[in-house]
Amino acid sequence: MKNIAIIGAGGFTGQELIRILASRPDVRLRKITSNEYAGKTLLEIFPALAVGEIKHLVFENHPENSESLKSMDFVFLATPDNVSMYWANALHGTGVKVIDISGAFRLKDKAVWEKFYGMEHTAFPLMDSAIYGLTEKYREQIKNASLIANPGCYPSSVLLPFYFLRDFLELFEESIIIDSKSGTSGAGGRKEKDSLGYSTVYENFRAYRIEAHQHQPEMEQEINNLSGSRFKVRFTPHLLPVFRGIYTVAYMKPKSLPAVDMSKIKNTVKAYLDKEPFVRFYDNPNDLQLKNVQNTNFADFSLHLDVHAGVFILLSVVDNLRKGAAGSAVQNMNIMMGAPETMGLL
Repeated sequence: MKNIAIIGAGGFTGQELIRILASRPDVRLRKITSNEYAGKTLLEIFPALAVGEIKHLVFENHPENSESLKSMDFVFLATPDNVSMYWANALHGTGVKVIDISGAFRLKDKAVWEKFYGMEHTAFPLMDSAIYGLTEKYREQIKNASLIANPGCYPSSVLLPFYFLRDFLELFEESIIIDSKSGTSGAGGRKEKDSLGYSTVYENFRAYRIEAHQHQPEMEQEINNLSGSRFKVRFTPHLLPVFRGIYTVAYMKPKSLPAVDMSKIKNTVKAYLDKEPFVRFYDNPNDLQLKNVQNTNFADFSLHLDVHAGVFILLSVVDNLRKGAAGSAVQNMNIMMGAPETMGLL
């Protein structure tokens, strides 16, 4: 039985973690923290999540030090970046395995991180031990990791298809245009923000953070780790009038149209996916829909070559709170504890 704590359990991702872990027979949720809900039981605040013995679990204030967390096997950080830096550093070397769902440890270049996140990185030496938690790519490294930097929700929708397309990236020009649409829980992350909430987005549609978004260098870093090339990513996020789900379309220019053999590409991708429990390929891109992945840990994608325009198109859908956050975090925990990768997720 593994003991689990969730720091920042009151936000969207924290709630999703509770939902996934609540009925697991092999783990026990011992501690949930939220300064806003401190002193209240899970039953009082989120009755829909209050099942079994955890319904009387009381939200605590964020602890003042790491002592109360050292009895935990896993600590999930569903916290802002600066808070995650503090706790990852405080728990380093204690034997507690940390899965960070913020962006604190995703970028390996300190200057780039500080530029895009707008703050000083106070725990950068930990970056060397942080494993990027794109499960399908880094599965072997994740097994023995002590600190996981879970991918962002938008990068999850982008990088999984790119990973399975990796053998063919040399066929394309260096510029990649990525256009993503997210439900409001993806843009807000922990709480519903006035400018990003559903009441603002309903009967509306907009792009946001057009000039610079912190997920852009994350995508660029990992795509270039796959290819060894210097791809440049142009990323534009948009808000959909739905609560959960991300729909991404990426555009690349082939260096030579005749060199893009779609039959070979699709057959190679499908062969890679034979052993992947959560990634699904669709031959027809018109079949991709948010409703097929909402409330699941699946990532669906498809590919299309527009011969007329000379453009290669990659399309994907994920649930931002599941495969884009809490679901992949639990998938990584399963690997770290030697449990079936699908435990609690299927």
